[in-house]
Amino acid sequence: MNKAVAKKNNGDAAVAIMKSFENVSTGFEDMGADDLQLPRLKLLQAMSPEIENDEALRAGQILNSVTGDSWSSDGGVKVIPCVYHKTYVEWAPQGSGTKGPVAVHQSKSVMDDTVRGEDNKFYKNDNSGNYIEETANYFVLIVGEKGETSQAVISMKSSQLTPSRNWNSKMKNLKIKNSSGVYFTPPMWSHIYTLRSEKAKNGDKTWYKWKIDVDSMLTSDSHVTEASSFSEEMGKAKDKLVPEQDETKSSEVPF
Repeated sequence: MNKAVAKKNNGDAAVAIMKSFENVSTGFEDMGADDLQLPRLKLLQAMSPEIENDEALRAGQILNSVTGDSWSSDGGVKVIPCVYHKTYVEWAPQGSGTKGPVAVHQSKSVMDDTVRGEDNKFYKNDNSGNYIEETANYFVLIVGEKGETSQAVISMKSSQLTPSRNWNSKMKNLKIKNSSGVYFTPPMWSHIYTLRSEKAKNGDKTWYKWKIDVDSMLTSDSHVTEASSFSEEMGKAKDKLVPEQDETKSSEVPF
């Protein structure tokens, strides 16, 4: 058998195997959001512990906390935002020995009984020393170079709330025209966005902030199906998102 025939036979076998993976029970049927560790896309800062542990990483890069994949500040990463959820995370004073958040509040009303400190944190007015961080969370699908996708969450707080509001405005104000010629606001997951970073400065303090631009509308049926499904799933599970301590305390921007 010559090499060309062998190669064709191998290719046919691979196609047949791939087809056997489709439309069958996968074993994941009983696996829900509670059973997964959703990766986080982190915008690295100069003091991020990840940089100390990996010489290849730099401030301004975007890092997948589970896979270790990273993207440059200029090239960025493409994502499909599927669900947005605002939380108000209560933390114990740093150095208190408490691990993880004290509580994750779902209502902004918790901010009514806080006092802004000199460090710009909002402290609970009960002498506990606990403070509340307003946090904007985005459940997204990462889109790879070949169109492959993976799930992740992005959390923005402190000075990153300004880029968050900018992104929200872009999504909410985006309009497309239907078959009747009428413009309407499509779902959040209708478009791909490119997330990059840029350096910000205030006095002698510098840090990196998110820079987000519209890339394109979805054109792949598989992307539409997956984004719609992920949006529905995370819409039900979003209240269960628990912030990671290292994300909120160790990789903090200057203020």
